[in-house]
Amino acid sequence: MFRRTLLSLLFLTAPLYLWASHPAHGSPTAAGAGYEPDPTSPDEVFAQMEHSFRSDRARGQHLRYQFNFSDPQGGKYWIDIEDGAYTMGKGTIQHPDVTLGCTGADWVRLANGTLGGFQAFFTGRLHVSGNQFTAHKLDAIFP
Repeated sequence: MFRRTLLSLLFLTAPLYLWASHPAHGSPTAAGAGYEPDPTSPDEVFAQMEHSFRSDRARGQHLRYQFNFSDPQGGKYWIDIEDGAYTMGKGTIQHPDVTLGCTGADWVRLANGTLGGFQAFFTGRLHVSGNQFTAHKLDAIFP
């Protein structure tokens, strides 16, 4: 399952307590029936996001996200949320509401919890442009 802590820390509007309230995928408390190993690539991060999608939280939403990752593990990805459904893929999407940028390796570190979102943002390793409120909605839709 995609970790809520990743997206919560990406955005300055998220409360700090969300980071500490969720165990890492590889932690002993996460082991069991729903255990998924930590992702090692942006492709794996997005695959885990697919499993955590909440259509009830996406109803009435029309949101477009662009992710631009530089090397190492670079690439471009997008998510389009339309009234309770979503599509995602590689490449670019026209007219995104929010664009997130970092290295692909840092995106994986953010997903694994080994890089904090505030740290990444304030040190210039993570760039967020566009509507910050829309950026924060991603956390609720892909917890």
